[in-house]
Amino acid sequence: MSYLLILLGIAILIVALIDIFKNILYINGGGDLSSFMAGKIWWVYFQLARGNAKSPVLNLAGGTILMALVLMWIGLIWLGYSLIYLSDPNSVLESTTGASADIIGNIYYVGYTLTSLGNGDLKAGTDVWRIVSNIMGVNSMIFISLGISYILPVLQAVVDKRTLAVYIYQLGRSPKEIINKGYNGEDFTPLYSRFQNLETMLLKHGEHHLAYPILHYFHTNRRSHSIRLNLAILDEALNIQEAYRLDKSANAFTWRVLRGSMDNLSVRLQEGYTSPSDETPDFNYFNDLPDKLKENFEEDPGIPDDDNFNKRRGRLLGYIKKAGWDWEDVIEPK
Repeated sequence: MSYLLILLGIAILIVALIDIFKNILYINGGGDLSSFMAGKIWWVYFQLARGNAKSPVLNLAGGTILMALVLMWIGLIWLGYSLIYLSDPNSVLESTTGASADIIGNIYYVGYTLTSLGNGDLKAGTDVWRIVSNIMGVNSMIFISLGISYILPVLQAVVDKRTLAVYIYQLGRSPKEIINKGYNGEDFTPLYSRFQNLETMLLKHGEHHLAYPILHYFHTNRRSHSIRLNLAILDEALNIQEAYRLDKSANAFTWRVLRGSMDNLSVRLQEGYTSPSDETPDFNYFNDLPDKLKENFEEDPGIPDDDNFNKRRGRLLGYIKKAGWDWEDVIEPK
């Protein structure tokens, strides 16, 4: 018996089970192994798309990564148990002849035990290996089933993510359009009720990203469905309000509450999913404001002299560039 193969098999199983647990049951970020694989697959698709967010190639990345993770978990569990069984030449026997199974036979036996097919042409060699087979069957029932069931809530979260993107898109296709469409000549009443719904959707989206980090890789080349692009548009509209203090009504706190939801979301976006940009985009919105709002200023007050404000907009630029969008896609819809 090779104890080295047993230890190696157990180590692989532990790695796989920890990764499954962190992705499916521990809703505070994904496992290291799955995060590494997801990042590499996204990189391949990003190169194929030549870094262009409008390329339909990137639309395939999320589904590919999701299936790859499930297959990886199944493959690691299969490999781990195969190594354990291969440690003993008599762990698996031919049912008819009683001869020891070869390497392929051991792998085949582990595979059909994990899938509960139970063909019967092979059997465990001793009572100890029968118990191991039972443990393997229970392990398969719990963890492989969890891995497969992981697909459905992720797809639902993708639907919610795109619903949020479209909801923001309907507010305006650019930051200045959100401001102009939301202003009724006196205040921003048309936006208040929609902001209340948006607050809940943003908080939910943030928790989804924490529970299912793979959501970062579900890309769409349509502006109306792109969550990165529309979140950037919304946040820049909030930046305009913060810089110019346009809303001076009693409901101005609505903007601050929404800003808080965006801050919560930014915390959920880990460093692996955004690359802060050293450059700060131009802030030229004053001339596009409604005339009545510009009456409150003698001249363009310009961008606030605030490091946090500038860093926020730098992170915003890095966030969209990570998916292949440019700042022009935020401020000048086509």
